[in-house]
Amino acid sequence: MLQGFIFTGLILVFIGLMVKKYPNILAGYNTMSGEMKKKIDIEKVSTTARNILVLMGAATIDASVIMYFLKVTEMLQVKVIVATIVFGLVVLIICANRIPKVK
Repeated sequence: MLQGFIFTGLILVFIGLMVKKYPNILAGYNTMSGEMKKKIDIEKVSTTARNILVLMGAATIDASVIMYFLKVTEMLQVKVIVATIVFGLVVLIICANRIPKVK
């Protein structure tokens, strides 16, 4: 279980770093028209996505290691990791939608 959670955390960190370099992997951005893309401040959106995804990955790795050493049941570990990821995604959506549009 521990290896799977650490792998999940590393994937989140990797995706976070890739989002900053390749913002087209953000959902919906690559399908926007050119004029719609000009209205989005992709630099701020990709920076926010990177920060939150890397933080989610680090939190997943930290939580899984701590729970492993505390001998927490596997079912509770899964629930905590899923809750961490869902909470992080909600925060990401809220933060990305609060970034002002370019006028």
